[in-house]
Amino acid sequence: MQHGARVYWALAMLPLIKRVARWAAALTLIVLGLVLSIPGIPGPGLLIVLVGIFVLLPESRWLRKKYAALKRRYPRIFSPIEARRARARRERHARRHSRRKP
Repeated sequence: MQHGARVYWALAMLPLIKRVARWAAALTLIVLGLVLSIPGIPGPGLLIVLVGIFVLLPESRWLRKKYAALKRRYPRIFSPIEARRARARRERHARRHSRRKP
């Protein structure tokens, strides 16, 4: 296999690798949060579960639907979360476009 073919193969596999890493990180956070939520074990268990769910949010259609339903039902709770997500999205967009310009 030539060097160019190896680089192309690695670039083609990058989205899959990112997706597997995101799932692994999210499931690890969710399991860790569930363990920490057991009475008698100190730690912010439910908060870590929520972080794991937010990591997994872009990957799961079912989870996005549930998030949208909760967001409609409890807008006061989700408005600060949405504001932070929108700000992060704008910053990511600005970084992407600043890299493209020479």
